[in-house]
Amino acid sequence: MADPVVRGIFDGLVRRAGGVDAVAAVLEARYGVGSKGTVSKMCSGQIGVTIDAAVAVEDFLGEFPLSTRMFERTGREGVRTGCLQSLAAESTVACGRAHSELIKAFSKMSEDPDRLTPGERVQVISELRAARQVLTKMIKLAENSQ
Repeated sequence: MADPVVRGIFDGLVRRAGGVDAVAAVLEARYGVGSKGTVSKMCSGQIGVTIDAAVAVEDFLGEFPLSTRMFERTGREGVRTGCLQSLAAESTVACGRAHSELIKAFSKMSEDPDRLTPGERVQVISELRAARQVLTKMIKLAENSQ
C-alpha cells in the first residue's frame, strides 16, 4: 500500500513498537523473514506497506489503526460498486476460476490428487475469496435496489 496516510500510520506504529529493529524482529519471529531495510523503506515511503507487515505490527502492539482504515473504506460514499449486470458477468468468471483451481487440484495435474497441496490451497483460497468478494457486492446491490 503506497498510500501516504497508510505509510504515516505504519511509521507511527513502528515507532511505538520500538523502531525498525524491533519490527524487523517481530516480522522475523512471525514470518521467518524480517529486514530492517525493508521496514525502513516502508516507513519512508520508498516501497508500499505490506499487509503482512501491517498485521504483524498491529498484532504486536494490540492497536489496529491500519485495519480500521481499511475497513472504513468499505462504507465510503463514492466508491463505485458496479451494476448488478456487470457483476453477474464478473461473478461467472470469478467462480469459474475458483472451480478450475479445485478441479485442477484434484486431477492428474496435481502432485497429490487426493488432497490439496500447500500451493494449491493458497490458489484455491485466493480464487474463492475473489469470487466471494464479487458475490458480496452483488448481494449488497440487490439488497439496496428498489
